[in-house]
Amino acid sequence: MIYEILGGLILLKGMMTDEVKLVKKNGEVYENIKANVQTEKIFITDETIPIEEGDKLQRKLPSGMLENYIVLDRGFYNVDMAGMKPHYQCKVKKESSISAEKKLNQQKIYNVTGENSRVNINSTDNSMNVIDKSSDELFEEIRNIVNENIKNNEKIIKTINEMESNKNKESFMNSYQKFISSMSNHMSLIAPFIPALSQFFT
Repeated sequence: MIYEILGGLILLKGMMTDEVKLVKKNGEVYENIKANVQTEKIFITDETIPIEEGDKLQRKLPSGMLENYIVLDRGFYNVDMAGMKPHYQCKVKKESSISAEKKLNQQKIYNVTGENSRVNINSTDNSMNVIDKSSDELFEEIRNIVNENIKNNEKIIKTINEMESNKNKESFMNSYQKFISSMSNHMSLIAPFIPALSQFFT
């Protein structure tokens, strides 16, 4: 481990070709910091910079755009060997990657409760409720989505009607499979409805 760290430092002495700005959580800013920026790690040899987890390191690209990195682990190494000074090996993650992951992890939920309930599309309520099996409004919402987004949808509407007539019956599975097959090119439209539809399997 000492050899790896030491070897890395020897190489990095001539590799501090990047310049970053530290923006701390409390608003303090430290500019013109020499660094070596890598995909998931940023090396900084100035041990006096007060880097903490949650701080942001910014690098300005030649295009003028900014890359923002969130510090996950400041990675301070307090070594003093072979002329090497204490330094940081900050584990970081690009802020844009974190935002993208959050969007992917967001789940679109439809709230359907009660006898005469409706599916709430684009609702600010992100809670998950189990659909009441007697709710006919769900199928109307699916028909509306199909009518608004798909042309020549007669075959699809027919499969929706068949599902509705077979809900809570053994034949519902066959109707459901027909519907899914007919929507194979439009799954993004109906994906949020699938958990609710599954409540009708017997």
